[in-house]
Amino acid sequence: MNSSTAITSTRTTNRLTLLAILAVFVLPLFLAWLFVRGPLDWQPQSNLNYGELIQPPLHLNSYGVMNAAGGELSLDAIGRDWFVVVLHDGDCSESCQILVDAAARIQLATGREGHRVKLASLSPSEEATFSPGLNWRLPVNSELSQDLRQSSGDTPSDSQADAQLLIVDYLGYVVLSYPPTEEGPGVLEDLKRLLRSAAG
Repeated sequence: MNSSTAITSTRTTNRLTLLAILAVFVLPLFLAWLFVRGPLDWQPQSNLNYGELIQPPLHLNSYGVMNAAGGELSLDAIGRDWFVVVLHDGDCSESCQILVDAAARIQLATGREGHRVKLASLSPSEEATFSPGLNWRLPVNSELSQDLRQSSGDTPSDSQADAQLLIVDYLGYVVLSYPPTEEGPGVLEDLKRLLRSAAG
């Protein structure tokens, strides 16, 4: 091998080494830019809830919700408790009864945290019962259902479901609502997340 060939070979080796070093430092920066600023839509949705997050949360007392005796609603709950509420029109139809059964299964499925989950029925009917849960009464002229529909993006002209599930915190704020088609799995996942976050 003559000296010119050796010099050419050395230059090629040096260039390849330089390119390799540049690739090690520049390629990660380029990939980071591509994922953050580039055209790739890789980021997960920011909404991790299965239910519709109510913003701002709606307080039950603001809508005149009463206890079963017709008095002011006072929740016997502590800061780590949550309520799974079946909101219905008073005549608990078959779809309403499915949600009632789903609420009981949700409480059971929380396992050892089940004592932190209370069940409740919320309807304008005085005769509506929800065993073994709590029975809350909603004034007939209450705008709670309308405000829940607006929070979930429904228009007032949308058909009103005869029943739906809600998650209410220990202070009486409705924080999540679910469509009538949600019969439990999504509610359970959200509730488990809330129980974990409130445990700390």
